[in-house]
Amino acid sequence: MIKDIKNKVEEIGIFFEKTGLTPMEARVFALLLLADPPAMEFFAIQEFLDASKSTISNALKRLMNEGRVDYITKPGDRKRYFRVSSQKWLEQIQESFATITPFVSTMKKVLALREQTDSPEFNKDLRHIQDYFLYLEEELPRIQAKWNKRQQANS
Repeated sequence: MIKDIKNKVEEIGIFFEKTGLTPMEARVFALLLLADPPAMEFFAIQEFLDASKSTISNALKRLMNEGRVDYITKPGDRKRYFRVSSQKWLEQIQESFATITPFVSTMKKVLALREQTDSPEFNKDLRHIQDYFLYLEEELPRIQAKWNKRQQANS
């Protein structure tokens, strides 16, 4: 059973590495996503991942700074229990969508500066990227409105 969970943590961790987390941050996050109950004490995380205190500590600090993880305490227990902060994580994801408009603006500047270059194929590729983000910029408010309506209906 433990080996199966370790394999799942590894598999999910690899995915989160591809999203910009360090290997250990990705493994800690994956472990906390799979934990049942959904909160783990520091030394249990360290033991499961077979990593040093400083490595786990650094991973948890960064995950908390990013809003992906927080901790709880229990009455009469001095330990901190780490868990995925689902609401903060969702807010972080939604905030990352806010970078689309500045990205589109920057791409417009880049393309304007590249108008006189002798690289039409590359410029076409950049325009394609810009068009994709323009589409996202147009559609995301509609998607967010639908999501908000759905959440209100489920509340």
